[in-house]
Amino acid sequence: MRAIDPAPVRAPYNPILSLLLVSVLLVVPTGCGSDGEDVSSWTPGPRPVSDERPVLAASGDVEVDRGSTFAAVSESGEGEIVVIFTNADGWAYFDDEGYLTGVSVEILEDFFRWVESTRDVSLDVVWSEDDDWMQFYRRVRDARGGVIGAGNVTITDERRQELDFSPAYQSNVAVLITHEDVPELESMQNASERFRGFAAHPYLGTLHEERVNQLRERRIPGLRVLPLSSNDEILAAVSESPDRLAWIDAHAYFRGVEEGLPIRRHPVADDSSESFGFILPRGSDWTPLLEEFFLEDDGYRNSERYREILLTHLGEGLSELLEEVREVREVR
Repeated sequence: MRAIDPAPVRAPYNPILSLLLVSVLLVVPTGCGSDGEDVSSWTPGPRPVSDERPVLAASGDVEVDRGSTFAAVSESGEGEIVVIFTNADGWAYFDDEGYLTGVSVEILEDFFRWVESTRDVSLDVVWSEDDDWMQFYRRVRDARGGVIGAGNVTITDERRQELDFSPAYQSNVAVLITHEDVPELESMQNASERFRGFAAHPYLGTLHEERVNQLRERRIPGLRVLPLSSNDEILAAVSESPDRLAWIDAHAYFRGVEEGLPIRRHPVADDSSESFGFILPRGSDWTPLLEEFFLEDDGYRNSERYREILLTHLGEGLSELLEEVREVREVR
């Protein structure tokens, strides 16, 4: 296993240079997991980001993302992992110095270090950004070998039919928002009256589309539905007009409030039944490793390291809300 200085000096991000780099050595603290390495002490380092798809399949008309299977890594002692991610504030984003970071990024960094230390292998990791959510999803679904998707994908039985999921890395609350000038909705029974003449903006390809469709079918038959393809577009549309509504993930709502956008949450419509998981091609031999990683000791999500990551990237208010949701579910 490669011994790397745990506190490298990072040069400013250079997008041209990052295209030339296809991998970077993982930052490994002194000592390996088999010798009692403390997961909470890991300090993730920078990763290269590629605008082009890494290691494409050699045959076929459609490009397929491909990484090393864990079986191949075990046999050779090294290999490459491809992480396809969508840019989302707090989860996978570039900081002020141009470095990729966030909740999803740091959790996966910890996972890769854990694999290196417990399996005595070396991993090169390529991070590939794709901000078209539906394309991101298809790329992971159709990939081969060691490919992982980080895009706040809600775990559902339907999606399990075509993808593998990691254990949940975060709970989610879907919140209904409108312009702040719209009075708070006291009951969903009043939705047809309160939102008469409104247009709804679901996030294309997500479960928020289903929520809007159900609202139209059950409460507001004439509701106009105008899908959008990013949280930023949805927040802009809702904050600009008092006759728009949308369901959006809690983290996006909190970000909008922090930015001073004139939006209102309607708690009566909150849906806290969701959890996010990393996605992998169906049948990936990396899935059992992710399951083992999350379950080790008292569970990764119960560790101080995990809480530190949430507080760093999501802030105290949102972190507490999401963890309260998890605790309620566990009691049930």
